[in-house]
Amino acid sequence: MNPVTRARAEELVNRIKRHASPAFKTQMSARFGIQTELAVGTPVTTLRQIVKGLPRPDQELADALWASRIHEARIMASMLADPAQMTREKLDEWAAELNSWDICDLCANNLFSKVKNPLKLAERWIKREEEFVRRAGFAVLCSLALPRAKTTDEELVKLLPLIKNHAADARPMVYKAVNWALRNIGKKNPRLTPKAVACAHEILDLYEENKSARWVANNALWELNSPKIKAMISTRK
Repeated sequence: MNPVTRARAEELVNRIKRHASPAFKTQMSARFGIQTELAVGTPVTTLRQIVKGLPRPDQELADALWASRIHEARIMASMLADPAQMTREKLDEWAAELNSWDICDLCANNLFSKVKNPLKLAERWIKREEEFVRRAGFAVLCSLALPRAKTTDEELVKLLPLIKNHAADARPMVYKAVNWALRNIGKKNPRLTPKAVACAHEILDLYEENKSARWVANNALWELNSPKIKAMISTRK
């Protein structure tokens, strides 16, 4: 690694640590269920402020921050990384090292959803068995189903079977992401709402005794049938 880059990474890590709070670190774990073994206790809002004045993207600096293994430094790495330089091997390497829902979801939104062919990446990771790799796949899908995303209706509909297939995953970090993806697809526009609702009913028919799957479907139906949500969806193109 370039000595200059190493020094820059060390300075950023020191800045992260200077803004850390033991009380916030405790809150991260106790209130939000974040894995804090490698965390120092610095809010994401502070990380965004630190990154604000830095040139982006900066893949070399992102790699150095990721190599530190510090939780917040890795979140910062996802903000600085260059999607065009994230090879399949590097993506798989980073995904394999995810260990908490927050860093998983932030990496998905900041970086993974912006690489080349992100839907294929989501599909590939969803089919993997590792808990946070699979969650990362669904988190990428969630980002690609946001109202502002340019993903087509057809592309999203093609991934509904993956939602149906993995709704019964008993791991909370996975089935909650499955539910999130189903709700996001349903809320993207009025054309997709009935597709998501139909998928939820299919899940209920398929998994009559599975608690995880039934929660995924029923929670999605509750939100998508909410008058407030319906009104919001109706304004989207």
